[in-house]
Amino acid sequence: MNKLARIIVWCFIFIIFVTSIVFSFSNTQPVALSFGIVTLAPQALAVWIIAAFALGAMLGLLLGAGVLRNLRAKLEIKRLRAQLSQLEQSLADERAAHMHKSNTTAS
Repeated sequence: MNKLARIIVWCFIFIIFVTSIVFSFSNTQPVALSFGIVTLAPQALAVWIIAAFALGAMLGLLLGAGVLRNLRAKLEIKRLRAQLSQLEQSLADERAAHMHKSNTTAS
């Protein structure tokens, strides 16, 4: 099954590659991309679209890999460790106060 999945992935990558090449040769008109304040130099339309596709694919992989979920889990662990440390300190203080109270009462 693993071999079949690998073959399917490579076929998909090959199809994307061939489609990108055909798309690039069909869309050669230069287009300047503007983000309001910043205007990028004119490039072929295919360059902008393929770049957007590649950026979207990378972001999808990052999100799919659980980067944000992993970051959220690390922050939760840090918060819980701080809370544990605070509770341990509070417990130690109460034990010390109880021991002091017991020693004062016994005397």
